[in-house]
Amino acid sequence: MMRVNMTVLAAWVVACLAAGSVHGSDAEPRPIDADGAESVLLPPASPGEVVISDESSVWDDGSCDPAAPISGFGARGFVVGVDYLLLRPSFSNNTAFYRATARDGESIALTPVNYDFGFSSGVRGFIGYNLSDDTLVRFGYLAIDASVTVDKAAEGNYAGGDGVAYIGPFYTEAFVPGSTIRSVAGVELDVYDLEFARRFELDEDVAGAAVWDTAASAGIRFADASVDSTITNLCPQCPDYLVTTDRTFSGVGPRLAAQGRRYLGSARRWSVFANGGVALLVGDYANVDRRITIEEGLSESQKVDGTIVVPNVDISLGGSWQFTDRTSLSAGWMLMYWGNLGYSETIDTNGVGESALATSVPLTNSSLTYDGFFLRLTHCF
Repeated sequence: MMRVNMTVLAAWVVACLAAGSVHGSDAEPRPIDADGAESVLLPPASPGEVVISDESSVWDDGSCDPAAPISGFGARGFVVGVDYLLLRPSFSNNTAFYRATARDGESIALTPVNYDFGFSSGVRGFIGYNLSDDTLVRFGYLAIDASVTVDKAAEGNYAGGDGVAYIGPFYTEAFVPGSTIRSVAGVELDVYDLEFARRFELDEDVAGAAVWDTAASAGIRFADASVDSTITNLCPQCPDYLVTTDRTFSGVGPRLAAQGRRYLGSARRWSVFANGGVALLVGDYANVDRRITIEEGLSESQKVDGTIVVPNVDISLGGSWQFTDRTSLSAGWMLMYWGNLGYSETIDTNGVGESALATSVPLTNSSLTYDGFFLRLTHCF
C-alpha cells in the first residue's frame, strides 16, 4: 500500500511557501482575514497614503479557508496544506482472546481480552485550485498505520483444578502450564479524495464582512484498507501454532461534505469550525486465514471474498489562526467511521470444556473507527 513520507510532505509545503514568497515579491502584500481573504482597500485619504477600515472588517468575497476539509477558497490560484494526525483506531469486534477461569476443574467464567490501540501518527495532505472566489477543486490524501500486541500465559491448573486459560481463533489455546499465546494486530488505511466545493456566506456585519459562512462539496473517495493479525501459540506439551488473518478492501464511491465557520475578532484572523462528510464505497474484499503447525510444517487456510458496501462518516471540530498574509495554522479533534472494515474474526467458544476449545468464523460487519487530533498548516498562493 502506498505510504507518504512525512518529511517529503513537509518539504513540499516549505517549497510551496518559498515559491509563494518569491511569486508575491513584486506586489505589495495586503492583509487577509482569518480565513485567508485579502482586505478591500479604501480610497486613499491623501496622496501616497493607503487606509484600511478602522475595524479591519471590510473584506472581499474570497478567503483562503485553512481549516475545513473543503478548504482553499479565495482568488484564482493554488492552495496547499499538510496535516499531522494523532489518531487511535478501534474495532467494534475487538476481542483478541477469551480468558477462561476454572475452579475445581470446572469453567466458571469466560471474559474477553480486547485489543487496546494507542495513538499512532499519520499524515494528510491536499492541493486545490480556486476557480473563483467561492469555488474550488481539490485533491487530498490520508495515510495512517497502527498496531497493537496482546500477550497472555496460562496460569495454575486449568484442566484439573484452579487456573486460567486463554482461547484464541482457529483452535489456538493456552491452558497447559507454561503455554503462551500472543496476538499482534495491525491496521493500514489510505484514502484519496477528489472534490468540487462551493462556499456560501450566511451572515455579514455592518461593514459587509462575513461573520458566519458555510461550504459544501461533492466528489469521489477511494479507500485502500488492510486489517491483519498474527497469533503465536506456544505450548511445551502440545503442538505450537502460528495463525495469520488478513482482511483487505479496495473501493470507491461518492462523497458529500459540509462545513460551518464562525469568525472571531474584528480582524477575523481567528475562527472556529465544524465539518462533516459522508461517503458510500463499493469494492472488493478478501479475508484470508491460515494456521500452521510449526513443528510439522502443516498448513491450513480458508478464504472468503466478494463485494461489500462500506459506509463512511467523518467529522471534525477545531479552530484556525491566520498568522501571516497567506498562511494559517489549524488544530482540532476528528473522528472517522468505516463500516465493515474492522477485525473480522470472532471466537466460537461453544467448544469450551470439550477437546476443541474454540474455532474462528470470519465476519463482514465489524466496523473500524479512528478518533484523535490533527494539526494543519495551510498556504494560499
